[in-house]
Amino acid sequence: MSAEEFWKDDPQLFNSYRISFIKRKEREMEEEDYKSWLQGLYIYDGNGKLFATLRQFISNTLASMFKGKKDNTKIDVYPSKPYFELKKEEEAKKKKEQEEKERNKKYENFENSLKYYGAMKQRYLEKLKNEQEKGE
Repeated sequence: MSAEEFWKDDPQLFNSYRISFIKRKEREMEEEDYKSWLQGLYIYDGNGKLFATLRQFISNTLASMFKGKKDNTKIDVYPSKPYFELKKEEEAKKKKEQEEKERNKKYENFENSLKYYGAMKQRYLEKLKNEQEKGE
């Protein structure tokens, strides 16, 4: 808000600017809090995978020293994309699979209807043939 607006314009304008400023700061704080939370999630996940790798390495080292059984479990790698992008891709994949199922079901219904109408046509032709044989 400029000094001229403050001194010469409507006093309610100051309140509008003040409320707008407070709301913008609250949104910025929420966004910063979310970014911090997400960063913590990535750090937590990365540390968990690091500890799992170290545990497996130590376990396998001790197993080779004392002729024990080695741990060959697969350890997850750090994600190649952000979690939300991976989630969107997973949802898109599920949606595509669902559409494929629906398309297959429609095609199956179409095939069944063709079989039904083919059988009806065959019956009709047989009926006509029987009528012609009776008429002769």
